[in-house]
Amino acid sequence: MILQNCEIWYAKLNPKRPNRRLNKENPTWEVQLRTTDKNVKKDWEDKNLNVRAIVPDEGEPYFRVNLKRKSLKADGTPNNPPEAVYGKGKPVDVDTIGNGSIANVRIWQYEYTDKLGKKGIASILDAIQLVKHIVFERNFEEEDFEEIETEIVTPETEVEEDF
Repeated sequence: MILQNCEIWYAKLNPKRPNRRLNKENPTWEVQLRTTDKNVKKDWEDKNLNVRAIVPDEGEPYFRVNLKRKSLKADGTPNNPPEAVYGKGKPVDVDTIGNGSIANVRIWQYEYTDKLGKKGIASILDAIQLVKHIVFERNFEEEDFEEIETEIVTPETEVEEDF
C-alpha cells in the first residue's frame, strides 16, 4: 500500500544506525507522517493506521502516524532497511531528509494476535519516495578539539605520552 504526499518528520533511516532508544536489542528505522487535513486523517484511519491528534503549546494542531521497521526479523536474522529514493528511483542520502519533506510512503500490513489474544493490524515501513526534499541542516556549529597532550596512567607504567 502506498500513502501519497505525506509530510515526513524525524526520519531515522540510516541503514547503519537504526534508532536504539526504545529497543536496544532490536533497534528500528522509523519516520513520522503528519497532516493537518482531516480527510487525510480519515484515509489513514480507514487504512488501519494508528493516528494520534497532537495539540502543541505553539503552532497548529496536527495528526501523526509513526511507522517503523525493526532491524531484526522475528527469527533473529537481519532485516533490510527501508529504501529511500527520489521520484525517478535515484537513492537518497537518508541523513539529509529534513522535517517537512514530502514523500510517498510504501507500507505493508499484516494481522496479528498479541499475547493477551487481542487482534490487530501491524503497519511496517517499507520504502519512501521523496516528492519534495527539504535538506536537513545542522543548526549548530561543529567545533574541533584543539590538540593537547593526554596523560595515560596504567598499573604497569606511571605515565605514557604523545597520544
